[in-house]
Amino acid sequence: MNVIDEDIAVKILEIIFKRRKLVEAELMSSEPADLSALSPAEVEHHLDKIRLMVAKQETITMVLPAYPGKSPNRNKTLSRLPDLAEKHSIDNLYQLCREIEQVYQGGAKILICSDGYVFSDLVRITDADVQQYTDEIISYYQQNYPGYFDFFDMKDAFKQLNCLDSMREELMVCYGESLVSLNERCKSEKETTSMYMGITRFLAEDFTGLPEFTGQSKTQVKKIAKTTSVRVIQRSNAWSALLEKYFPQALRLSIHPQFRVSAKIGINLGDADDGWRTPWHSVAVLKNRQVQLQKRSQIDENRHRLIFSGGKPCHYQELNHGAGDMLHG
Repeated sequence: MNVIDEDIAVKILEIIFKRRKLVEAELMSSEPADLSALSPAEVEHHLDKIRLMVAKQETITMVLPAYPGKSPNRNKTLSRLPDLAEKHSIDNLYQLCREIEQVYQGGAKILICSDGYVFSDLVRITDADVQQYTDEIISYYQQNYPGYFDFFDMKDAFKQLNCLDSMREELMVCYGESLVSLNERCKSEKETTSMYMGITRFLAEDFTGLPEFTGQSKTQVKKIAKTTSVRVIQRSNAWSALLEKYFPQALRLSIHPQFRVSAKIGINLGDADDGWRTPWHSVAVLKNRQVQLQKRSQIDENRHRLIFSGGKPCHYQELNHGAGDMLHG
């Protein structure tokens, strides 16, 4: 690789790392401005993939398993459909692509690999709701950012099957890990332990707000969440293995905080007080043209107004602030 291409590859990774989301234990008071201050182990895996794409003058393709479906817990979310929380996150991903485009003429693209159907049954979201949510996500980025996003889900991976339950079964047959093995890794590997704890916490929150868990104690709900969390990770890992086979050269992004040395780059989708918070577990709060992701139960409705867009609940607006804020419809 020539010196110019190497400089471009480094600049691209620096742009991505500015949006990187790390586990709390590995956060620094301030992130270095350039890659030279980071260890080779932290950088080289990702840089090698970018170098290859730059050398071939290919579009920088970033695979992001995300946008599975809206949490069914209305203490967290407004409805089963995407709202400003998702739209703002897609706006942010578009801005990431545009920043890369400014230093590399080959440009960049986000491949959203939705894992909604992968574990919808486990997280209590119907497949019909996943489909409606997916349709609106695709419609939003196609209307606003044509050419910057592509989409891939289980229906694309298993086109020869016409039953989602069969697709889930086939995914696990081909790419799944045994629960015995995964349970051991949840105890012994820091990456898997971090994932297990984060997902367990979010599932326990979700389940607590669902009618089927009414009357159950927090201890009972957490026990169910722990068991479900392992199965969610099992399927998520199988989906990740499938994506590695389908898109081996693509840069791997993650919605979850990652360790500094990782095969994936945790990517920040929006401002939140919790590194594990996602748009689909949140509502968007607009204040002074800034969007923050919060749980719906955190909103003081005496100080915020619920805003609708296209007849659907969209976000909360802090009163007496930003009355002229404009949004995509």
